[in-house]
Amino acid sequence: MADSDNEIKKEGTRIRKRDFLKRFGMVSAGVVAAGSALAQGRGGAGRGGAAPRPPGSGGYPEGVPHATGRSMLDSPNYIGTASKGFGFRANWARTLPWVPTVDPNYKPRRINKAIELWEDNQVVAYAEYGASGAPDCYEEGKRMAKTFCDAINFEMENDSFNFDSLRNFMQGLVDGGPTPSGHRTPMVFVTLPVWGYDGPSMRANVWQVAQAMAAGAHGCLICETESAEATEIAVAGARYKWTWPGVKQLPLEGCRGAGSQAFAAHIWGISTAEYNRVADVWPHNPKGEVTMGVKLENRRSAQVCEEVLSVPGLAFCEPGPSDNGLSHLGWDAVREDITPAQRAALPAQRQLEVDLERIRLAAKANNIRWLGNGPPGATPEQQIDQGRRMGPAGSEQNTQADRLYTKRRMPY
Repeated sequence: MADSDNEIKKEGTRIRKRDFLKRFGMVSAGVVAAGSALAQGRGGAGRGGAAPRPPGSGGYPEGVPHATGRSMLDSPNYIGTASKGFGFRANWARTLPWVPTVDPNYKPRRINKAIELWEDNQVVAYAEYGASGAPDCYEEGKRMAKTFCDAINFEMENDSFNFDSLRNFMQGLVDGGPTPSGHRTPMVFVTLPVWGYDGPSMRANVWQVAQAMAAGAHGCLICETESAEATEIAVAGARYKWTWPGVKQLPLEGCRGAGSQAFAAHIWGISTAEYNRVADVWPHNPKGEVTMGVKLENRRSAQVCEEVLSVPGLAFCEPGPSDNGLSHLGWDAVREDITPAQRAALPAQRQLEVDLERIRLAAKANNIRWLGNGPPGATPEQQIDQGRRMGPAGSEQNTQADRLYTKRRMPY
């Protein structure tokens, strides 16, 4: 019986081998036939085959796209990487001398440059970088490492949403650094295409915050915020699941997971153990190095700004005056057949000014750093006196004027 079983097994093996060889021969014959057809310029698809391939086509039939290793950077019509400015500004590097109060021997005491400046009651000037989708973020990070600005807004709300680009940019900042102030990189905050409409939508998209933090960013700015619940969830997205002794427990547990600290710690230049200690939201945790912000940039945001800005864990906020203008004025904000004087006389324009001031006062009441201007008609110096502590750099001359007024000590 055993011998019979063995014979059956051997015969089965021989059958499988014959089937395999037969199939292999058929496949091989097919490959040879296809190769012969290609060699004769026949595509083998459709009656009569495809037309002969043009020289240099690399073996692809006509009309089939194939990789060349090129990108939109090679286009003569390339729009530029810092897309909000349609092309990279000359170099963002400092051209003006330091203000007289700067200490040339200054030594950084924090990782997050913005927090250090805020603790010294200074104004943070930021540059904007919006990735286009072209593979150039590493080089642009290296170029921007020496910026005269204190921070960089990595814009992903309207520009390319790509965390690979963010990681390349952060590595470029490290390789091009340190900053003139001695910090490893400028402070980097990311605007994300998740809007703070309500709790459920933020809960479904809070992973974006965690991804930005894992890439080594120092914080995020949440747009279109009109919900305190959404704000709480966004703050949780920037935190781990623990709270350090002496720091008040927040209503929501953090949702960053184990393993997210490795690349971020590398970018910050510290051990993962140290990163675990400082990767928390400031000023709620005075030793935290993470800065979270919100944009209250529509009519509904203004109505709940006091509630939103009382959420613990926020560091800064802005009113998004352009988007708030669109929300308040609608078509009147962009129509071309209306003069500036006529627009200024609109009731909606007056309500816009009231709401912008309401948001500013709510930020001041909650000790949140104001990314915006002061009361209507205020001079730059008056804006600083009224609480302006952050803003887009604009020109280096304007940034220099702010630093002269605040008697800045930190190099740029």
